[in-house]
Amino acid sequence: MSMPANPITRRLALPGWSVLRFSLTLIAAALLVAAIATGVLVVFWIGIPVAVAVFLAIRVWANAQRRIIGEQLGVVIPVPYRERPKGARIDHQALLLVREAATWRDFAWLAIDATLGFLVNLLYLSVFGVAVYYLVQPVLLVTLFRASPNPVVNDFGFYDFDTPMKTLLLVPLALGCGVAWWRWGELFLRWYSHLGVLLLGPTAKALLTARVSELRQARDQATDHAAAELRRIERDLHDGAQARIAALSLTLGMAEELLHQNRPEQAVGLVSEARQTCSDVLDEIRQLVRGIHPPVLADRGLTGALQAMALDHPLPVSVVDRLGERLPAPVEAAVYFATNEVLTNITKHALAGQVQIVVTHVDGLVKVEIRDDGRGGAVIAPGGGLDGVRRRLAAFDGTLDLDSPEGGPTTVTLTIPALSVGASGDDNGRAAGR
Repeated sequence: MSMPANPITRRLALPGWSVLRFSLTLIAAALLVAAIATGVLVVFWIGIPVAVAVFLAIRVWANAQRRIIGEQLGVVIPVPYRERPKGARIDHQALLLVREAATWRDFAWLAIDATLGFLVNLLYLSVFGVAVYYLVQPVLLVTLFRASPNPVVNDFGFYDFDTPMKTLLLVPLALGCGVAWWRWGELFLRWYSHLGVLLLGPTAKALLTARVSELRQARDQATDHAAAELRRIERDLHDGAQARIAALSLTLGMAEELLHQNRPEQAVGLVSEARQTCSDVLDEIRQLVRGIHPPVLADRGLTGALQAMALDHPLPVSVVDRLGERLPAPVEAAVYFATNEVLTNITKHALAGQVQIVVTHVDGLVKVEIRDDGRGGAVIAPGGGLDGVRRRLAAFDGTLDLDSPEGGPTTVTLTIPALSVGASGDDNGRAAGR
């Protein structure tokens, strides 16, 4: 459930959210008492597993707070916890939890929410309740509660509003509380939620550490991919072009021997065979070079290369270009090969009838949406084709998003940060299809 975007609907929904937050403050108070009691028991061995259980319960509560606050503010609060080792001893787990900064930030927010949060939500709900109650009370007293005794809340000490007519004097109080609730209630709760974001979100150091880890992993994946590509090129050259060239050398040697033996007719046949072998070797090397960096990518840019790919694909593929400018060569190559891999995956598994590729470049981000009308149900399986694409894009700080409900259609979105380097020529703005 997310907070409504309409301001009026959002204000009307806030009391329900405040009730939920108020209930979490009560849970926070119980967890705070349990944490303090656990601090006393931890000197004994029995207190260690209890401490781990309490810490994990606090994390569950904190994750619920992150989700609710994030939905209220329209932001995503990342979970800052480090991965827990599996199979570790209970005392080792307790030590890791205690040493983690996120645990103590959760505990700080637990103490704040159990006290300040309780007061904030109680004040908000009280102002809302006073506004609603004293606004409708005169009507209730002359209709549903005519025979009921005068409510205690109407006795202010200095004056007892004990009749329906006297309760009309409380309507201005209700209107004042209503205006305050409508005008400042949301700001009041948002201020408190922003305080929660500061404590529940990861610190700058944690974000930097995670970013460094992601970059290191992307670098390692890029290195592995480059090494695999080099091995593939070496294997293709060894098994293909090198073997053919060796055979060509033998054929020419045989032709030379025939010429020395004054048998030119047979030598001509061998030379003709050698020429055909040489042509085959050139075609094979061109295919190999195209796999390294397609010439059409350098000549016509990403759009032209995708259009050429669409023409060679067995399925009808349309390319919609909204780039407008050329991209850096490494980015164009990454997008080209990633798109080619996705198309190959569609051909193998999607049972699609047609494919559309939409390429855009907005705010420094290149986005390629590849849509097919296949059966859907695609997943990013470890070691699969889409996982390979995701790892290829990670080297450029890119991402792969998959939307593939059962029954289709499927949309794969490739996103890579990139700055344009100039106009891409006459190919932009055209669609190609087959």
